[in-house]
Amino acid sequence: MTALFSRIIPILFVADLAAERDFYIRLGFHITYEGPEYPDFASLGHGSVEFGIERRDGFHRGGPDHVLTWQFGVSDIDLARKRLTEAGVPFREELMTPAPDWSYRVLHARTPNGYHLLLEEGSD
Repeated sequence: MTALFSRIIPILFVADLAAERDFYIRLGFHITYEGPEYPDFASLGHGSVEFGIERRDGFHRGGPDHVLTWQFGVSDIDLARKRLTEAGVPFREELMTPAPDWSYRVLHARTPNGYHLLLEEGSD
């Protein structure tokens, strides 16, 4: 049977579209759409990952934690740490140990509009 659904492209609501867009560009994403047809919307991509951001009136910075934790698997956690550092993004690193023989690192950061961003090691 052929799969009906082939991909997911979430759209995050933000108060400051430019700040959020520029944040992801500094991390290595590129703009896949931004145009006059939808002036309050942009989409960003990196490899097979793509998502949109949309400016919404009434969006408040404290709200995203009640809606979404934004988690990306990364193939190179050291490169991800370097990108965050070079972009001037504050972050903290956490060693996760769900079992005695299993550990991995996670970087925690905040986007300009308050989303909790997790970059998880070893997820291709």
